[in-house]
Amino acid sequence: MRKNLIWVLTLPCLLATSCNIEDLGKIKPGTVSPHIAINLGYSEYTVQELLEDLEDESVEITTNADQTIALYFSESTVYDGNDDLIAINSVSNEEEFAPAENVPATPIGYEIEIDEVFTFSFPANNGEEIDSLIYSAGTLDFEMLSTFKGDIDYTWTIEGTKLVTTNVDLTNSEELVYTGADVTDSYSRPLEGLKSKFYKNAFNENEFQVHVVGTITFEAGTEILPEQRMTFDLAFNNPGFTHIYGKFGSDPIDLQNQSIDMTAFNDFSGDGLKLEDPRVYLITTNSYGMDIELSFDELKAIDADGNQVLLQEITPPGIDGFVSSPEIEGEVKIDTIELNNQNSNIDDLLNSTPVLMEFEISGIPNPASSSRLNNFLLEDSRVEIESLIAIPMQFQMDGFSVDFDFELNDLDIESAESIIFNIIATNEIPFSGAIDLSFIDDQGNLLFSLPNAANIESPIVGSDGKTTAPHVSNSGIDLSSEGIDALINAHKILATANISTFEHEKNRYVTLYSDYKLNIELSLAGEVTIQL
Repeated sequence: MRKNLIWVLTLPCLLATSCNIEDLGKIKPGTVSPHIAINLGYSEYTVQELLEDLEDESVEITTNADQTIALYFSESTVYDGNDDLIAINSVSNEEEFAPAENVPATPIGYEIEIDEVFTFSFPANNGEEIDSLIYSAGTLDFEMLSTFKGDIDYTWTIEGTKLVTTNVDLTNSEELVYTGADVTDSYSRPLEGLKSKFYKNAFNENEFQVHVVGTITFEAGTEILPEQRMTFDLAFNNPGFTHIYGKFGSDPIDLQNQSIDMTAFNDFSGDGLKLEDPRVYLITTNSYGMDIELSFDELKAIDADGNQVLLQEITPPGIDGFVSSPEIEGEVKIDTIELNNQNSNIDDLLNSTPVLMEFEISGIPNPASSSRLNNFLLEDSRVEIESLIAIPMQFQMDGFSVDFDFELNDLDIESAESIIFNIIATNEIPFSGAIDLSFIDDQGNLLFSLPNAANIESPIVGSDGKTTAPHVSNSGIDLSSEGIDALINAHKILATANISTFEHEKNRYVTLYSDYKLNIELSLAGEVTIQL
């Protein structure tokens, strides 16, 4: 990873000579060798500033109270697929009242009493059990057709379907006159404002009853034929719901399918990064009255070259993916499911320095571990899943590099016969390594290089994980004539620090603290021989 930290440097050239004017005439011909001292630059930066150079909206850098640092990548998704849990399309039932008797015409009028209880079904698409529900949309439509040749005075009641405002069963009465044609009756009203309660038959199917009472009155001379009957058709058309109560089964549902951009993290690629304790947290906020078990269908890390590492569960202990549910409508339940290096290979995924993490997670409603006997959902019920990738800055690294550009402005060293570079590094960060110097012209061409020109030493790391005191490294490099020529024609000096974490060869992890500082000072000194 390379970070460009550019300073525009003023380069004062100090020519140190001293003589008195009145003595000039006394000086004999000879030579003097005045010294040149040039300060090429000084930089101080902290670990926090270094990480902020990631400059990517996908990553959040957090400094904890103890000055430790963590990187966070996160995305949220919302599941509100109520129809996946329990779907109810239009429901229609038809029943009939048919005495199936042949009654001959009589010289006097007579009546037939109606007192029938019809059992209707109210199925869900996948056979889920429904105890009760409150409607938000749709229509209730009731149709009656009678082929009896008589007047009808009747009342029907849908038992368990009530007005929300009064909690009274929905009922309707009509007096219908036979006029020589089939007698019909229609009733329609919005389902909104109604609620229904159902019972279960022996097969746990949702049923309710419609009670019809009344009288069919026949005039004298009217006969009843066996094929004559009253037909009742009751439909709940296009029902919508604000509340549903029941047991919604255990059919899997697709909870999350998303990708998290980790492009910024790829800046560490190739630096031998090894994280000590990376974690993924799935923070669930559940307002369904239904427990859910998360199932990790596929969770994978993808690096810049397209290589993939798949999540694998380690058992025991395994991943506890249980999502609990509220007991009271309108409340939420928040759970945190953790993927760590004890229950999964999540460290392998994140040590691959991915550019993308892909999540495909399904949920099992009412898992075996749930103790709920009943479920509920509201029209605004949902499960929100925040996927949070947490990377504490506790790691090993080998091969990390940082570039520093030192621009050379008005550098006058053409008469210099010798030049020594001085590099002073004052380091609080548990890094060590070497600094390469490169002389670059204004076209970006390399004129001269000094590999391993200076060292950066790591301070000692104490038992508490923090460095004990800054380590000061002071190096001097004597430039050759070739180097001096290159420096004269250089536009800038590129100092590349190639560093590794403290004792990485011993598999030791270090912790970065935001207040750690690294100070680097670069200067040169030389001599110019002047003939007097």
